Amino acid sequence: MIYQQLYFNPKENRSAVVLLHAFPLNSRMWEPQFQKLREENIPFFALDYPGFGKSTLWTKETSMEDFAGVTFQAINRLDFRKVVVVGLSMGGYVALSLYREHPEIFQGLVLANTRAVADSVEGKQRRFKLVDEIKGDPSMKGMIQMHLEKFFTSEIRENRSELAKFAESLMKEAIPEGVIHALQAMADRPNSTDLLKKMNFPVLVIAGEKDSLTSVEDAQAMKDQLPKGELSIISGAAHLSNLEKPEEFNKSLLQYLAGFRF
Repeated sequence: MIYQQLYFNPKENRSAVVLLHAFPLNSRMWEPQFQKLREENIPFFALDYPGFGKSTLWTKETSMEDFAGVTFQAINRLDFRKVVVVGLSMGGYVALSLYREHPEIFQGLVLANTRAVADSVEGKQRRFKLVDEIKGDPSMKGMIQMHLEKFFTSEIRENRSELAKFAESLMKEAIPEGVIHALQAMADRPNSTDLLKKMNFPVLVIAGEKDSLTSVEDAQAMKDQLPKGELSIISGAAHLSNLEKPEEFNKSLLQYLAGFRF
């Protein structure tokens, strides 16, 4: 079972915003965006990847194409003809894989705190090391702590502890086997830079000014490859820019979405 969060009128909305969550969180990370999109009456849906949040676990090892496939199946079931996909971090990887397989459904794309290139050798090794750590400690305490330190600036962790606790609670909802599947899929994903030049529609790239996982340089590199790319840098934000600076993130997102009809 794939858990989904929905806001749309099936009789009126033939397109929607699709929100794809970061690793190792779930669709609840988009709560500040859910609220704003509802206020603006913009249809959307979000899902939890298998093994995350309220979605059940896949029993097999998975690829990034599998994550894209389950997203496409959900889009088909809801009968959306066109979508604007918003992917943050791993959500961006899923979005690019979805575009590789089904470019015809895209009318727009937001790539937030992510990159198009494949993992380096060192990056793959770090993911496989995490896999081994989780197998040895299914509580995932070490993995969760490491991500909290990377996800937020020290200022956020010290002065907005409720935000770090919220992210921690989402990570604790993940099933260890699901986290391992996602790590393996991210490590094995292909370079998607070649796809960017083919996107003949507006694409918004969002970066956190202080993101140590996916840098402003990563975002600029994607923007430079896009025929109709736009770059928005969220001042003072680290990796989870949509949670750290929701007002700035929502402003950029809504300005972009104003160019579409739903």
